[in-house]
Amino acid sequence: MRDLELFAQYLVRLRQEKLQGAHAATLAATGPQDFVHILARAREAELCSRIHEALKALEKDPGAFIKNHLT
Repeated sequence: MRDLELFAQYLVRLRQEKLQGAHAATLAATGPQDFVHILARAREAELCSRIHEALKALEKDPGAFIKNHLT
């Protein structure tokens, strides 16, 4: 399970990087065309969060995880 813990830490850091990038891009935006990229980074951060939550569910109860997500 150590591998899952390391991957979870990676996801948390990646999410933080994506959110920081989106924040910096928001501050530097010069027009509406820039917001497509900001939205993409925010969605990437959300995906990292969802995967992290799924990993926690997998660690807690693999059987329930399989039932909920893989059937």
